[in-house]
Amino acid sequence: MFFSPAQRHFASLVTTRNAGPRTIPATPPLRHGHPRFSHARPPTTEAIPLHPHTDTPATDTPPDPEEVRPHTTDAGSLDISLEASDTSSTEPVEEKKEHAVDLPPISSPQEVEAFKRRVRENPLGIYLAVRKGGADALTTYSSEFIASAVWRCVHTNQPQYFPMFVQDAILVMEQRTGKIRGRNIMEVIFSTLNTRRMLTKKDAIALLQCMKKHDQLRYMRSTIRAVLARSLMTYAPDDNLDRELLELLLPLLLEKIGTLTDRNLVSAEWASVDALDSTDSGGALPRVLWPLYQITLRLAQLGEKAKASDLLATLVDRQYINPQAIHATDLSSRDLVYVVLSVCIRSCFQYGWFTRATALLFHAVLAQKEIPPPFAQLAEDWIGRALSEPREMDIKKVATMIDMLFTRAPGYVLPTKLLLEFYDAAFRLNAPGFAEHVYARSRDLGSSSYPPPRDMTILRLMEYLSTRDRNTNLARTLVTQVVDENIPLIPPARAPFIAHAAVLGFSSQARQLWQRYSTGHDAQLVIANGATMLRMVSVFMRVGNKLGAMAKGSQATSQRRLPEEQDRPASDTPRSSTTPPPHDDSSLGEPPSDGSVASADAEGAKEDRELTAFEALTYPELLEREADVRRFADHVFDAFYKSKQPLKRASHFDLTSLARGASIVRRDQLSLDIFALMKTLDIELDMHDVNLALGVVAKADPVAGANYIERMIASGVQPDTVSFGTVIHYAAQHGDTALVASLIQRARNMGFNSLTFKTLGSLLHATVMGKVAGGTPPQTQLQYAQELVSRMVGQGVTPTPNIGRDAVIAAVRAQNPVKAFTFWKRYVKGKVDWDDNAQEHLRSLVADRVRSHLRNGWLDRDRGAVMLYELGFGSDAFSIARYRAPSSTSSQPPPSNDDGKSKGPEDG
Repeated sequence: MFFSPAQRHFASLVTTRNAGPRTIPATPPLRHGHPRFSHARPPTTEAIPLHPHTDTPATDTPPDPEEVRPHTTDAGSLDISLEASDTSSTEPVEEKKEHAVDLPPISSPQEVEAFKRRVRENPLGIYLAVRKGGADALTTYSSEFIASAVWRCVHTNQPQYFPMFVQDAILVMEQRTGKIRGRNIMEVIFSTLNTRRMLTKKDAIALLQCMKKHDQLRYMRSTIRAVLARSLMTYAPDDNLDRELLELLLPLLLEKIGTLTDRNLVSAEWASVDALDSTDSGGALPRVLWPLYQITLRLAQLGEKAKASDLLATLVDRQYINPQAIHATDLSSRDLVYVVLSVCIRSCFQYGWFTRATALLFHAVLAQKEIPPPFAQLAEDWIGRALSEPREMDIKKVATMIDMLFTRAPGYVLPTKLLLEFYDAAFRLNAPGFAEHVYARSRDLGSSSYPPPRDMTILRLMEYLSTRDRNTNLARTLVTQVVDENIPLIPPARAPFIAHAAVLGFSSQARQLWQRYSTGHDAQLVIANGATMLRMVSVFMRVGNKLGAMAKGSQATSQRRLPEEQDRPASDTPRSSTTPPPHDDSSLGEPPSDGSVASADAEGAKEDRELTAFEALTYPELLEREADVRRFADHVFDAFYKSKQPLKRASHFDLTSLARGASIVRRDQLSLDIFALMKTLDIELDMHDVNLALGVVAKADPVAGANYIERMIASGVQPDTVSFGTVIHYAAQHGDTALVASLIQRARNMGFNSLTFKTLGSLLHATVMGKVAGGTPPQTQLQYAQELVSRMVGQGVTPTPNIGRDAVIAAVRAQNPVKAFTFWKRYVKGKVDWDDNAQEHLRSLVADRVRSHLRNGWLDRDRGAVMLYELGFGSDAFSIARYRAPSSTSSQPPPSNDDGKSKGPEDG
């Protein structure tokens, strides 16, 4: 046999470095002269067993083991009473001293056949009844019937009987002179591992030890050896049991490895019993090779260096370790676990066994407290292989491995190329959540700075964070990194990326990006983008409004404690226009259709952190800052307006964007002029255009907006929910409660029983802030918030952090800290900046209610401690956890709901 120099060198190296007595037993001599009979089983006089569910002869193995995915089940307690079994079809049997069931005489074929029919109907019940007769009954009971009972337990998922089968199999082997029956029963039990893992590792060891004691291991069939080894090696590691198990398994597998020198035997016997595994090259390898790889690694992990080295040398001698795997392994390493892991994993790569290589790698890496550099390099090679042709099932594994390398491999730096490939693959396979997790983990590292995704993938990540996951905090991190590290954006991604930054309220970053890309060769891609213009002017006009309010000193303190947005008709779903506008920007969705300044998804981050610093400015400085941001909003609008000249050639979408933008920057006459131009150009106005014009009117005067709707109805134009929602929003902002109620009733009369989520969210905010329905009881506000959130979740819409914040405030006012904490944890926590002043105040409000209810005994102490800990008040939580005084009883009754009936503080 030809050996490569690498194989000869490696075999010599591992045996000399870990010198010790050879513990691998030699292949036993053939029982018969001809090699063809080397695996022959002793002759048997028993009939071919019947399969439990058929009337035809079958082997003791289940149907096609590769088609059934086994799962782990622990054996339960032993219960051998007849009443505990399935005896629905078995007549009551009178208890006898010798046997609970009479076995039919062999001389009566009719009685034998009748008994077989009873066994087929209820194999477990008959077996349990026979078992009551003691050892004599068991040893005379056919292995065919015992196999039927075993398989009935497997198929009906009754693991509690398996210890009994193990005990009985050992009893039959011990007491019968002929060992064939006992061996057959044990092989049946082993074969069930392909279907369900009801056999424990300890019981498997007991069966193998019994077979070894009676010299029956050498007769075990090849398929049973492979099934047994492959299944048991996937069980949870147990150092004590594993040593015993490996001592028994290793000779069984090595005996079959030796037979492969006869190629005729390979093609005949082995192939016929499905004992071979295929490789990418079209070759075949014994199925026992894979568990041998696992055993070698496990021996090395157990510190059995001599045994692991001998086994590895044997595999090299027999050319079952690929030469390229040896060349790629650092043989100078003194870590035998790494050497074994490397050659086995790289051999799996060469054979096309990637899933098996993954299992080996994770088994070894998870056992390491810190990942050493050689292991990290091996993991890096595995990641490269996984991403070369990624599968959906591999993305989660790769994300997990990258996470472990980031957190448990000190000093290791993942190549940027692999990280970017992972981001691309995650979005290509529709797994953006894993990309989000890895990016968040990469930004938690202080020593290494990893880049964000590139090309269009960075835009897809930004879209996912802002619209689907609503992770405003991580989106801010991404935008800030792009700005601070000057990460280049490809031309097609620039405008939508800037728009998303503006939508989330990151005004300073959005301004820097717009200024960076509004010059140069591709400047028109940013300047002339209508959706980006709308988002930019919206966010800067909103900031200007806030700065103006701060400059006047009106409600500055309340704005920081419970921030109010002057224009907050945030939409959580696409607008419900009857006719979509032409030439829409598919990358961002449609622009706001109700005339609001704030765009659809701006709720998560309207409290821009830079406003905190503005509080220290003087009155003149605040006025200057306000003028600056308004000038920039005008600059963005004017650049877009100039890019669309002459307006007669502008598209329908560009003209409506101009009208919308003109309204935002307070050029209402220009907005009306553009609508007039559209009529002159015979451009048919759809509901989107009509609602834009309605927004311009309602923003200045909600009553005029309501009259506009009435004129639409009188002229035959049917308003939609967006039409009503637009006017309701501005009426709520103006505090006109009567007009809000009138418009809601008018919408219901026209058949609109439910408004859009943006309108409902606007009403919730206005109600919580006291702008409308100032006398609404707190319990009613909470009920409204619950209904709104439930309806959104039911339709697959994730409530924005500001919706969650308003719901928290409603729950706090209703004296329901559990609801408040639930809203905060689900829709606010992790989505916004933890250190933001408004968020700190919001958490304090919830914590105060929790403490109050704990003092009055209305809240479980353990639950309250957990809530305080998650809210960031760890010292209070630990104090409560240590103090186990009886709950005090308050003389003051718990808050009552709006119907006057006391239901306790947690009701609602």
